[in-house]
Parts: sequence; C-alpha cells; structure tokens
Amino acid sequence: MMHTTNLINYLKTQETTLKMKIRKKEKLTTTEILSLKLYKNILKIAYNALWTLHLFKTSLLVTKTPLTTLKSILKGNVCRNRCF
Repeated sequence: MMHTTNLINYLKTQETTLKMKIRKKEKLTTTEILSLKLYKNILKIAYNALWTLHLFKTSLLVTKTPLTTLKSILKGNVCRNRCF
C-alpha cells in the first residue's frame, strides 16, 4: 500500500519527467507535445487534489473541526489560484 505523500511525490516526479520531455521537443510531433501537456496538467490536478484531501484528513484528526478545516482549505485554494 502506498501512502498519500509517497503517491504525491511519485506524481510530481512524473510531472517533472514530462516537463523535460516537452522541452526536448525536436523528436516529438505537435500532437505528442499537446498530449504530454494534457497529461502533465492532469497529473498536476491529481496531486493537488490528493494533497488537499491529505491536509483535510490530517486536520480533522488533529482539530476535529470540519467547518474550520474546510474554510482554511478553500481560502488556500482561492489564494493559490489568484496568485499564479
């Protein structure tokens, strides 16, 4: 069984590998580049969702206040989306 943090690290490694493949695009067709970019974005969404769920679970175990936990996760996601 793979722990959440190990899975997140694995997904980030896969994303980095895809970034390197996209940068070396002399041997890739346009369709391959677009599919790699799409796969990279899907990986990014997956590990962000896993990380949020991991934080939610940890926060619930520690604080036992689900409403406060949800508010803080939402604030973090809104700030992250606006800042980048």
